[in-house]
Amino acid sequence: MKKNNLIIGIDAGGTKVRGVLMAGKKILKRAEKLHGVPNPTKKIFLESLFFVLNALFSPKLKRVGIGLPGVITKNRVVGAGNVKILSRLDIKKLIEKKYKIKVLLDNDVKTALRAEATLLPKYSSIFMLTLGTGIGAAWWQNKQIMKGSFGTAYELGQMIIDKKQKHFLELEDFCARKFFKTKGFTPLVSEQRAYLGSQTHKRLWKELGESLGIALANITNLIEPEIIIIGGGLNHAWPLFIPYTKKTFKKLVLSPIAARKTKIIKAKFDKWSGAIGAALLAKKPRP
Repeated sequence: MKKNNLIIGIDAGGTKVRGVLMAGKKILKRAEKLHGVPNPTKKIFLESLFFVLNALFSPKLKRVGIGLPGVITKNRVVGAGNVKILSRLDIKKLIEKKYKIKVLLDNDVKTALRAEATLLPKYSSIFMLTLGTGIGAAWWQNKQIMKGSFGTAYELGQMIIDKKQKHFLELEDFCARKFFKTKGFTPLVSEQRAYLGSQTHKRLWKELGESLGIALANITNLIEPEIIIIGGGLNHAWPLFIPYTKKTFKKLVLSPIAARKTKIIKAKFDKWSGAIGAALLAKKPRP
């Protein structure tokens, strides 16, 4: 196998690090490490990251691509979002020093969308968001990831959808892990209780679905993507929220054509989208 065929893609977030070793389009190996805590320290985050990199590393490796939450500019996290320690870490420098290999960074949802877009070649406008610790988003238009004027656009999680006295409520307050935290549950516990018949937890997922529908309608009224992909850890509860998302979405989209034709689908690569997309970033670096 040629040296320049081997690429590692890493998806590192607030709860886990996942990675793939790829040769061309083929996945040779996968590795995953959960942080084990809701808010990882610098030490815990790096332990998870290097555990996955060590599991995948090959001396024939050419590059490593990494998807991270938050705002990425010049291969550095400058706005860390929900994983605050990332803004204090020079991930690129740490990995290049340890493994003597070139590293490229990008926002984690942008890397995930790169992977998902390979499965949807007939669509020229694809919007993706992930529901997890926070909410990330990205837009694929005319076969490229859109960056915005300053490279930091499409942070859907920070969309303001309500106001309580002087406190603005963002989409993440309604559709991410913190929504369940304020109720005293983890998403997994709520999901399990909803499937067991709890009306309280069914209502929580209904509320999440409706809030998500509002956000997707806002996005569609603004840019009208052909298809919207939803990824992230909360996707496991898809049947509990997606009917309410689609119902709310159709009610609030201005154009009846867009309301009828816009597709809302689940990420095909599931939890591996980000890692696969990061490998694609490293294989063919893009601005």
